[in-house]
Parts: sequence; structure tokens; C-alpha cells
Amino acid sequence: MSQALLLSVVVTAHGEGRLLRPTLRSIDAAIRYVDGDVELLLVCDTPDAETLREVTRWSELPHPYIVRVEQTEFGESGAARNAGVTKARGEFLALVDGDDLVSDNYFAVGIDTVKNAPGEVVAHPEWMLSFGRHPLLWRTDSSAAGGFDYRDLLRHNLWPSSSVARRATFATHAYRSLPPGHGYGPEDWLWNIETVIAGIAHEPAPDTSFYYRLRESGGVNNRHRYSVLPRFNLEGLRRALPAPEGPYTAAVQVIPPRGPKRIARAVARRGRAVVVRAYRGIRPLGRRLSARWSPELKTVVYRTARGGRGLFVSTPRRRERPVISPVVRAQIRAAAEFDPAISWSAFALDSLPIWKPRDDGYGRVLDRALLELGDARALVTVPWVGVGGADLVSLNYARALQQSERFRGRTAILGTYLEERTQRDLIPTDIPYAHLDARWRRFHVDLQPRLLPQLLALLGPELVISVNCFHLTQSLENYHRPIVEGRRVYATLFAFDRIGDGLPVNPITDDNQRRYLDHIAGLITDNSTTTALIGDILGLEPPRVLTHRQPVSNVTPELPRGTSAYNNEYFSEKNPFRLVWPHRLDEEKRPDAVVAIARALREKGLPAVIDIWGQRVLTDEGDTLMKDLADAGVVYRGPYSGGLSALPTHEYHALLLTSKSEGLPLVLVQSLFEGLPVIASAVGGVPDIVIDGETGLLTAGPDDVDGYVDAVERLMASRELRRTVIEGGYRHAARLHSWESFVATVEESVIS
Repeated sequence: MSQALLLSVVVTAHGEGRLLRPTLRSIDAAIRYVDGDVELLLVCDTPDAETLREVTRWSELPHPYIVRVEQTEFGESGAARNAGVTKARGEFLALVDGDDLVSDNYFAVGIDTVKNAPGEVVAHPEWMLSFGRHPLLWRTDSSAAGGFDYRDLLRHNLWPSSSVARRATFATHAYRSLPPGHGYGPEDWLWNIETVIAGIAHEPAPDTSFYYRLRESGGVNNRHRYSVLPRFNLEGLRRALPAPEGPYTAAVQVIPPRGPKRIARAVARRGRAVVVRAYRGIRPLGRRLSARWSPELKTVVYRTARGGRGLFVSTPRRRERPVISPVVRAQIRAAAEFDPAISWSAFALDSLPIWKPRDDGYGRVLDRALLELGDARALVTVPWVGVGGADLVSLNYARALQQSERFRGRTAILGTYLEERTQRDLIPTDIPYAHLDARWRRFHVDLQPRLLPQLLALLGPELVISVNCFHLTQSLENYHRPIVEGRRVYATLFAFDRIGDGLPVNPITDDNQRRYLDHIAGLITDNSTTTALIGDILGLEPPRVLTHRQPVSNVTPELPRGTSAYNNEYFSEKNPFRLVWPHRLDEEKRPDAVVAIARALREKGLPAVIDIWGQRVLTDEGDTLMKDLADAGVVYRGPYSGGLSALPTHEYHALLLTSKSEGLPLVLVQSLFEGLPVIASAVGGVPDIVIDGETGLLTAGPDDVDGYVDAVERLMASRELRRTVIEGGYRHAARLHSWESFVATVEESVIS
């Protein structure tokens, strides 16, 4: 046999075991179809014993072609393929994974497709029939024919891993090595993208077919279940497959819902036993999956189910089914002889879902966010940027990073939830802000958590600070490796919210294993109480728990001494002691406690009035509460924005905080800078800022009505006490919560 080989067939095997045998039998038939000298190169990459036995057995059989075995220890498909390319001697190469099957004409027609093309081409099977866990039919498209753009390739791998091309193509454009466990892949998807960027066309080999095994466990599809693409030249891909001009319309996936009714309709003609088997398999699967969904994802699923929208953004439309030629039908029957597992897919061939890999909005959302974020090297992620304490915290970090020498001009903010709550006028004009399109929250429950890791991988920031961004926290559970790879990621935990009868909750503790905590750079809090709780509950200690005292502005104001709180001495019905309660009206802040306090003040005959400012976020019971507040003499003034300084604080004599749980509320820091005494429940991090008798007055909690009334009475009775806590509170806030001290802390603990 001549040394000038026409074709080298490179089969990469890892742990396929006995599944390798039908693969090799189908390859044997395809090699015999080729008119020229061929070698079969079996690359065994960290094979298990059974796989090695199958390879050895095949290499010892007589064949009319060369069989060579190469053993490697990469443990990674891309590197194994590259090793095969290096060892191969053929002018053309065909790559096949060890558990897939090919049609008998695939290699021959693939070579002809490459030979006859005007430029450099990679040929793929025209038809893909997946069998096993998710049977479906897929017809590949030509990259030169159009009909899709770069956003489709961001969403899906448009061509299968198996390909035929000149050896020089594979040698020049090697597969990128993506070590297992790093969360990146599949390597063939990335290779397809990078060859498209290089100007290489991808073409279907006419009337050829391929049989892709989808396993319940093991295999490439399961290995990459929680993988994302690593960073690549996205701008090059945009140029190679430009998007058409005009408004974007998300393509509709032609994958019908896989519920019991769909299966019953599809196979009713083929026997009741098939229906029963399918239904029994799906029903427990649904229960197992739903047990792991987050509340938000469950809401999406339940809403989707009720709306009848299936698994995708839009309801699948009926499309004309592509014609499967008699040649391909004969190939499918022949493949079933090699592996009868294909028979179930072949049996239902004309009713199988037809997969049309197009963007369903994912690529669009991802691309738009990346364009808006630009070249950000530091990223602050938030649900939204509004007027609450966490919103101010996110702006603090963005401003501090933007002010630093390292990230000046390279800092951005990303919002992930309820864009309508973002007030863009609060965001500095020199800091880019991107908000994920709302459609991303309607993605399939397996797809939604992948978007943020993919965005971070493609954006490539050095630093990420997640400020109460629960979407990123959810993604960390399964995607922590690509999220933290090459960057430092910090998450915030300021306090534990309370549900039910005071039960503590926080998104960071929802993952019952919390493996990602070993990989992120650390957790950030703003008070010593939560710092201690993080150590006790999560087992994290400083320096991996950072306590950052938050400022309320980037300047330290002068203490106002011309206020009512500082100067008024006598109070009466005509000149009452005025209290302000400036918080969201939700159950966590305990506005119901204000009713009890107001009634107790009235019963004691104290000339005090309470004004409430804040956004109503109450449930249906809120109307009853609002009536109770009015009956108790409490005045609801309405919502406000712009922080406490937006209110007439100089007219008030004290601020009330009745929360049942808190971190360190920034409204208290603002109050101390405004010269307004604080009466607060001693919960969470409040004692860090309110030292009883020195910087304010503390109560035992929101139900300590007597404690609140006593504190009001003390402040009414003594102007000197008010001046003492006003002066002490201002000094305390200026020392711990100045902009200068915050920036220095961030520079030392996060940036350096």
C-alpha cells in the first residue's frame, strides 16, 4: 500500500467501552466506500480498560486499510484530536467521536465536497439523527448560503463535531485545549466558531448522515451540561456572520413540548406499550427536576405551563418537514443494523422533532449586553439601580472602582432584573450601564443560569462585585468555575431576611452544598454582626469575609446645627415632637409596629406625631394597615427618592427604625450626617452604628413598644441628650463611613 494516503480517519476514544464496537463497524463500512488509500487512527485518550480492549481487538483484526493506535493522557477531547491530526498522514482527515456512527458514503462524499469547493471548506454530515435520551432529526446548513448570523452561533453549535477537511485545515486551526473541570466547552463548538472567523466555510456533504448517541450519563453531552464557551474574538465573528439590518425577530425553535400528550399523539399508531413506557419515564423526571428549581424558576415554569408556551420563548409553529431522500432512509436502516438502539428513532422518523438551531433570543440578549458593557475590566452586578440601600451600595462600588487608577474608564454596571426599577439618572454618565433584556428570564430553566457565566467569559473582566444579584448567585451553583476563572468575584451578604415565623433566608445559603464559596474571592458585608454570622453559618472567616463600612455620598457634609432636633426645647399639641419613619412599607420593616407606637404615645399623652415616607410594597393586607396607621394618627406622606436628604429632615426631631432584620441600614448613616437622632431596634448590624446613649437610642426590637415610647420621651425631655447623640452620631459616621475611608478600604482589600 502506498504511503501517500488519501484519508486518515481519526477516532477519539475515552471511556466508550463496548459502545465503540458499533462505531468502528460503521466506520469500516464507510472506509470501504472510499476510492483511495485510507488509515484508521484510533486515539485512546486516558481510556478505561474496556475501551482499550475494544481498540486492541479491532487493531488485531484483518483490514484492507491501515489501523494505528495512539495512546495519550490528556483527558481532554481537543488535545486528543490535535494529537490525532499531528500523527495522521492522509491528505484529508475525518474526525469521529468514539460513540457515534456514520453513513457508508460520509467520508467519500465529504472528500468530494471539500475538493470541489472554491475555497477552504469543512464538510459535515447533512443529516444528524440523535438517538438515546432525546431522539430528534437535524439537517445542517451551509455557512455560505446565509439564513443565520453570528447570534445563532452564540446560541447553538450549528455544525456537529464530526467533520471532513484537508489535513492542513486541522493543522493550521488546532482545537483549543479546554481542560475538564474548568467549565468550558464543547471544544468543537469553539473550533467551528474560530474557523468561521478565519473565513473557512462549513458545508453539508449531500445525502450523508450521522448518528449521534445521547446518553443518560457519561459522554460529551453530559460532560458539557454546565459548560460555556471561553473567550474568543467576538468582533471577528460579528464580521464573519453579520446580522441582517432591520428589526430583530427571535427565531422559533421547531422542538415541540415533550409532554405525555405530545408523545401519545406521536406514537399512538405504533402501540400502547410505547406510550406507557414514555409517560412513566417522563413523570418522575419532572418531579426530580422541579425539586432543584429556584422559586423564581418555578414561577416561570408554572406560568409557562399554564400559558401553554412549551419550553421556549414562543409557541412552535408548524413548518413543512424537509424531505428525507430514499438514500438517507436506507442509510438509517443500515445504521440500525450496526446498533439497534437507533431503531426507536428510525421507527418514529417521520414524527421526530426537527431541530433548527437558531437563536431564540439568548444570543441577542447576550450580544446586546456585551456591546453596551464595552471593554469593562471591573463589573458591578445588581438586580437594578434604584433608591434603596443596596442600590446606593452598588453605586458606591462603581464610583470607587471608576476612581481607581486600575479601573478608571473601565468600570461598568450590569442589571439583571426588573429594568423598570432602574433610575438611570442616578448612574454617573461616565460609567456604562447595561440591563439584560427581560426576555432572558423566560428562557428554558436549564438555559437561564448559563447566560451570566457566558457573558462573563466573553467579557473577561478582572473583577466582579455582585451586590445582592441573586441571578449570579444562582449561576454560581453549577457554573462557578467559568465565572471565577481568571477573575476575582465577590458577593455581598448584608443580612438574613426573615420568612414565616422569623426563619432566616439568603440566596447565598439556598445552595445546600455551597461549593462555590471555596472558589470566589470572598463575601462582603457592612457590619460586624453579619461578619460573625457568616463565620458561624458558612464557615468563612476574615480575610475571605470583608467588612466594608458604606458611605452615603462622596463628600462628608458639615453637621447641620440649625435644625429643629438640635434647637427645639419645648413641645406641645401645637408644636409636637415630630418623628419620621422613612422606609419601604413591607413586612420586613414592620410598619405595623408604628401603629402600636403611635397608640402608646397617644395613651401616654405625649405630644408626638409620626410621618411615614416610603414606597408601598404591601400585599392585599396593606389597605388594612394603612387604615390602622391613619386611625392611630400616623400620616403617610408617600414615596420619595434621592435618599433621606430629599426629605425635610431639619423639621423632624428623631428617626424611627422598626425593622425585624437588617444589615446596617444606610438610612441610619444618612440620619447621623443629617443631625437627626435615631431610635432603632437593635437588630442585625444596627448596633454597629447606633450606640445606645452615644450615637442614638436602641430598643430590644420592633415589638418593644415601651422601649420606643421611653426613648421618645427621653429625647423630648432633654435637648442636651439630643445634642449629645447628634454630635456623637456625626463623629461616628464621619470616622467610619466617609467616602475617603471607603475608597481606601476598597483599594486595599479588593483592587490591590
